Amino acid sequence: MTTFLQWRSSGGPLERARSERPPKSYDIRVVDQFYAYCQAVARTEQHREAVGQSRHTPRRTLWAIMIAGAFLGYYLLERLTPFASLL
Repeated sequence: MTTFLQWRSSGGPLERARSERPPKSYDIRVVDQFYAYCQAVARTEQHREAVGQSRHTPRRTLWAIMIAGAFLGYYLLERLTPFASLL
């Protein structure tokens, strides 16, 4: 991928003006603080998702046990009904 600086003609008036200016210096601490903030937000979201999932897990397990128990009870009731009429 080419940039504007790569295909622009060198030695033009803009190049001379640019070379006379001191290079810009950026404070990397601002970038580091923003990166740390983004990481903290991501960790918080992951923690919230983990807590939310662990809170709902016992409910799902309880519902699954109740449904399985209902099916088993119905099956046993259907199997034992003919024998109950013999007594």
